[in-house]
Formats: sequence, C-alpha cells, structure tokens
Amino acid sequence: MNQMKKSFILVFAFILSFCFIDNAKAIYTDSKVGTYEQELVKFPCDYQNKIKTLHNTYPNAVFVAQNVFFDWNKKKEIAVKWSDMLAAETKGQKSLIGANAIAAYKTSTCAQQSGSACSWYVASQTGVMYYLNPYNFLDKEHVFMFESQFYNSYQTEAGVEKLFAGTFMSYKKPTGSSKTYAAIIMEAAKKYNVSPYMLASRLKQEQGAKGTSGLISGTYSGYEGYYNYFNIKASGSTDKEVIVNGLKHAKTQGWNSPYAAILGGTKFIRDEYIGVNDTYNVKGQMTGYLQKWDPYGPVYAGHQYMQNIVAPYSEAASTHKSYSSFSGYNNYKYIFYIPIFTGAPNTTNTNCSVSTKIKYGDLNNDGVIDSADLLKMRQHLIGSIKLTGTALQNADINKDNTVDSADLLRLRQHLIGTNTIKW
Repeated sequence: MNQMKKSFILVFAFILSFCFIDNAKAIYTDSKVGTYEQELVKFPCDYQNKIKTLHNTYPNAVFVAQNVFFDWNKKKEIAVKWSDMLAAETKGQKSLIGANAIAAYKTSTCAQQSGSACSWYVASQTGVMYYLNPYNFLDKEHVFMFESQFYNSYQTEAGVEKLFAGTFMSYKKPTGSSKTYAAIIMEAAKKYNVSPYMLASRLKQEQGAKGTSGLISGTYSGYEGYYNYFNIKASGSTDKEVIVNGLKHAKTQGWNSPYAAILGGTKFIRDEYIGVNDTYNVKGQMTGYLQKWDPYGPVYAGHQYMQNIVAPYSEAASTHKSYSSFSGYNNYKYIFYIPIFTGAPNTTNTNCSVSTKIKYGDLNNDGVIDSADLLKMRQHLIGSIKLTGTALQNADINKDNTVDSADLLRLRQHLIGTNTIKW
C-alpha cells in the first residue's frame, strides 16, 4: 500500500511538473511571432522610427518587442527595470572590456592579467550603459545581435566559410578530422538546431584569427589531447587560470578532438542558453544579446555566456558581413528579438501619433546646423562621446543607418555651402 502511494505521488508530481513546463513556454519563440505590422506597434515610438528604417533594408524581417522575461522564483513572465539590470551588470566583475577600449568605458580595476600587462578591465557604468541599451544597435549590422539563433535553411556552409575568411579555420581541417571546420559547424548546427553563423562568429570571437590559444592547441601541459573551442568554463584572473579551467572542463566532457569540442560546445550552448527545438528552456537566451545581458530572474546577469560587453556587437558585425556577401540577403526572413526594459532610455515616448521630424545635421537639437554640431560629430567618431537618441538619429545625414565619416563629410559640405542638408 505504501509503495502504491509513493508511485501515485511520483506520477502526480511528474504530471504537475509537465503541466507547469508546458504553461511556462515563452511567448518569444520563432513559431509564435506575428507579422511585421503586428509586432511593430508593441515598441516605444523611438524604437519604431528606427525599426521602420531597418524594415526598408530587411523587408521580410520581423522585429519582436521582448518586454517581459521569465522569473523562476515568481514562476511567471515579468517586466524588468533598466535600473535593476544596470545595477546587476555593474556589480563585481559581471562586465569586462578589453584593454584597448576608450578610457570612459573601463575602470582602473584589472580583471585579467596577461603577462605583465592587463588584458581585461572591469567595465565602467558608462560603458555598460552604452552596450546594454538595445536602442544603440538598431542599425543594419548590429541588429544581428538580436537575431534568433535557431538554425535556418538559408544559413549555408559557404556562408560559414565567408565568416572564416582570413582565419586559421578558413577551408582547413582540424587535427584528426576528415571534415573542414565549416563542415563540422554545419553538422553541429543541424544536429542541435543552432545557427551556424552564430557558432562561426563565436569561434572567431573566442579564438581570434590565428587560433594560438592553449585551449585549442591540444598540447597544453597536463591536458594534452583536449580542446575547448568555445572557451566554455574558461575563466580566471590570469591567462593560465583561464586555460587550465577551460581544459579541465574539456577533460570532464571528453572533448579529446577538435570535432568533439565543437559538437560538444554546440550542445552546451543549445542546452544551457538557446533552448531545444524552438521551445522555452530555463533561460531562453536565444540571441547573442541575451547571452551576455541575462535579464532572467531571480538573479539578473546570473547566467552569462560571456563577460565581454563588446562581444554581441562584434559577433553581430561578423554575422552581417557573412550574410551581406550573398545576393538577396536583405530579403531573408530574419527574426530579431529586441529587449525593452522599463525606464530604459528611448522608451518613454509612447504617443506615436505625433511624429518627430528628423533634423539631419542638428546634433545638439538647437534648431541650427553649425560648428557645435560638427564638433559633436567628430567627438562621436573618435569615441570621446557617444551620441544616442535624437542626436544619433540626426547624425545619420546620408540615411544609411550608420554614423561614419561619410556623414561628417556631408556636414562639412553643408557648413561651407557646397551641399545643403535639407529637413
């Protein structure tokens, strides 16, 4: 009788947990998004203006306003405050930035030593605020940090090879394999329903062009024959600690070849971050942005794939470069999940019936285009300040979704009278 009771309780608990998991599926999955028009109206007005411009570049894309995130303590999806995210991401060493970053984006605290030099610093609040804010990256290249990372048929081995161009993986076979790196990536992508372009971009991000890290040499003392291509569990305050910790993990997983490390690393990313077969898992971090900036409760930034605040930005640029090498890439049916945090910059304007006229060239929004605007443009381009919001929008004078030297030239031409900017 007691055994029967125990069996009944176990079965009941299983059914209950299954029902909970089924009810807890995220509303943010590729199979559940609406049309472009249906999703657009869910964004704040400032976001809508940028997304409309992006839609002109990617007419078949859908942009999803991700304004709630699952909290496993409360067992429901809730809105997340910008201030809470900022506090979490600037605590301790959650957010790091490379030594070559501009001074305003890093603190004086060294997080990782490389020989006698510091290679990684704790990021400053200014740096975190810039890279955390999704609004800053709604341009044709960096929007790919919000791209769904599930596998799609328009992602090809040829595209992966274009991502690998100029690296040690380009058309090369790793040690002990009859397949090229690109072919292994495609095998892993299809097997685990993960974007091969994300995988290739991440390998470039983690291993660089030359691939000289001890994590993938297979010859590191004490861990000969083991590999960790995605730098999983590779953390520490020195280069040696990073490599040893990463190879310890590789050894426990049996990653005794590049092939095993790439497939095993892909499975880890799928299981721990992206999810299985387009369904919500514990974290639901199905974009590069979400894998860095973890807004899922109860502990924000508690399940980050990387500490590098620039990683989503860099990976997005690589992914776009590969896509753009194919004719018609702009017509692919991309899905972009764009987080909206309560109280974040550019989220308070909700009266979209009143449109704000863009005043190209008027960066300080004082109603005139003059040398003060030219100074702001120069400062933005050299990195001493970062334009955001209306100022950034007004700075895109040639309307190509990027503020660069071409816009600076147009501004100079306007000021000397050779090419007038019209509002």
